[in-house]
Amino acid sequence: MNQRTSRRSLFAALAVSAFASLLPAPVHAGDVEACFTASEEGQRLRDEGRLREARARFISCGSAACPALVRSDCAGWLSDVTARVPTLILSAEDEQGQDVADVQVTVDGAPLAARLDGKAVEVDPGEHVLRFERAGSAPVALRLVVREGEKLRRVSTRLVRSAGPGGGAGTQGGGAGAPGGGALTPREDQASSPPASALLLPIALGGVAAAGGVAYAALGLSARADADRLRTTCAPRCAEADVDAVRTKIVGANIAFGVGVAALGGAVAALLLGRAGPDAPAAAAAVRVVPLPGGAAAALGARF
Repeated sequence: MNQRTSRRSLFAALAVSAFASLLPAPVHAGDVEACFTASEEGQRLRDEGRLREARARFISCGSAACPALVRSDCAGWLSDVTARVPTLILSAEDEQGQDVADVQVTVDGAPLAARLDGKAVEVDPGEHVLRFERAGSAPVALRLVVREGEKLRRVSTRLVRSAGPGGGAGTQGGGAGAPGGGALTPREDQASSPPASALLLPIALGGVAAAGGVAYAALGLSARADADRLRTTCAPRCAEADVDAVRTKIVGANIAFGVGVAALGGAVAALLLGRAGPDAPAAAAAVRVVPLPGGAAAALGARF
């Protein structure tokens, strides 16, 4: 072999070596199997609503080590799942309404946030129990339903000081037990209302007040009509029985008016006293109606 031929062979060998170095590395059978496994697991987790785990699988099967067809499918699924993952913005306040950051939050017993920094956190869709814990405060658990694609949903609560050992901290609201102890507390926008039994007395007294008003109006109008008739027919020599009948109606109208006013005042007092909390001091109210010549007197008294 002459020198020119030797140089040509060496150049060809170098060209083939350089071209081979530009080709992608061969895909091993184990890598292909792992790619298909990640693809199948990602689809299963997605269908179960475990979107965050599904996203991790789709990222794995979308790597460059996987076949092109698998990478294409996983890339599409990854984009869809990422758009469907809900996010929450968590916040908490102390008793004075001031924001607090040193709060740990768990979701269904698993850690979610070690500190409230105002950043959005991801959760899977579905029903969850969020538990807020802060040193020196009673833990608070909130139950909520998170929807797919729900982004930047704000969840806030108020943390109050612990009642001390055995004080029942975290059990306010009487809700169902939450994971990790404590009870579910109602949200702050759920205003408490008095029990139905506390409204019976105000309703009854209100009915008496309405009846008293109707009786006052009826007797008063009747007495005025009878008095006008007597003035035009027999005054000043009308029969005593007719005059007494008019007077009786006037007295009855005044009594009905007094009873109605007293019942209305009693209804208001009963309603106010019924709204007092269980720790409020005991109160007593009394309504008195005293008939008087030509009318009646009503008095409402209360002791706190």
